Amino acid sequence: MKFQNAATGVKRIFTAEILKLIAAIVTIIALIMTVVTVAAANANSQGGTIAAGVGTVLLIAAASILALIGGIMALVGIINASKDEGAFKTALILIIISLIAAVVGGIFYQNATVQSICQIVQNLMSIFVTVFVIRGITNLAVKIGNDEVAQQGKSLLTIIVVFYALSLIANILVLVFGGMFASVLGGVIAIVALVLNIIAYIVYLSLLNKGKNMLAE
Repeated sequence: MKFQNAATGVKRIFTAEILKLIAAIVTIIALIMTVVTVAAANANSQGGTIAAGVGTVLLIAAASILALIGGIMALVGIINASKDEGAFKTALILIIISLIAAVVGGIFYQNATVQSICQIVQNLMSIFVTVFVIRGITNLAVKIGNDEVAQQGKSLLTIIVVFYALSLIANILVLVFGGMFASVLGGVIAIVALVLNIIAYIVYLSLLNKGKNMLAE
């Protein structure tokens, strides 16, 4: 069973994630360069300050361009894949909702409440888009009969649920109970959740790669 549209779409989504990852790494380097700039300024090194400052600006610009290209490519990929699998159609609808929230937030930029609500909506939509992309690949794997990819998709969804559950618990502990013990316990849970999030992202990239290869066969 061939899913040519999904094959093209998942390949683009995978490429988009790689571009976003590179953009994130470049951003981290830019932050390090910012520290260097501040250190050079404190050391009264005009040449070092200018060089580090220019480097930081160029890196931030490069990261922004990569992230933009990645975002557009991911959107095009989801549009392609939505022609073969319903879960991607849901992901596309969620992206549209996120874009509407971004526009509304931009229009009412002086209203802190509206800004907060729009930001929450965008964050939630981003999470659910990822979930439905995973679900889409999993559904395609089931249709094709690739048990390995299907099982990896299901496991990844479980990791994501556990991550957000732990993050919620950590926030509740700190906000509701307060105190040193709750803060420390919440911090430990938050660290565990962070580790799970890193694992989830690695598994997500692996799933996209396997899904890309599966659909290309």
